[in-house]
Amino acid sequence: MQKNVDTHFASGTLEHSLRGERDRLQTEIEQLREEIAAKESERRIKEVRLGHVQALLSTEPPAVSEPPPRRRSAESASTPSEQLLNMVEQVLRERKGEPMHYRELADELVRRGAVIRGQDPAGALVSRMTQDDNRRNEEAKRFIRPTSKGFYALREDYPDARNVGARQRNQNELRPKR
Repeated sequence: MQKNVDTHFASGTLEHSLRGERDRLQTEIEQLREEIAAKESERRIKEVRLGHVQALLSTEPPAVSEPPPRRRSAESASTPSEQLLNMVEQVLRERKGEPMHYRELADELVRRGAVIRGQDPAGALVSRMTQDDNRRNEEAKRFIRPTSKGFYALREDYPDARNVGARQRNQNELRPKR
């Protein structure tokens, strides 16, 4: 039998058949690789689309059905500090002495058309309120944290109260240094 294969191989018929089979297989493999690459690309596109659809499904609609807040153009500047602080004062006055959390306060101001720039608009609002009070003498200060950190009210509604943070700082100053 070995002699028969050697004779066949020697004549080139078997070699020719095998080379043809190799070339055909290489061509088919290359076509499969191209199909796989195309399918991989298609899969990646569908995964991105799926991610977008999942993100849209996971967003929660607003809890209260209110008209969307009035938006200003991207070129518009932040609401000037004094105007913003007057708006804060107006919102707190409407609450008739009930303190309001600063994030809720910032959301209300935005609903009323204020533009508060910054990564954390609520934090920027607190910073402006604090800076405003720091520039004023004790009798002219407008805002106070009467009950707990993060909740603000008008000082006129709590004339004898001290800022929660101020009490904390005073206690810390009394502690012995180590």
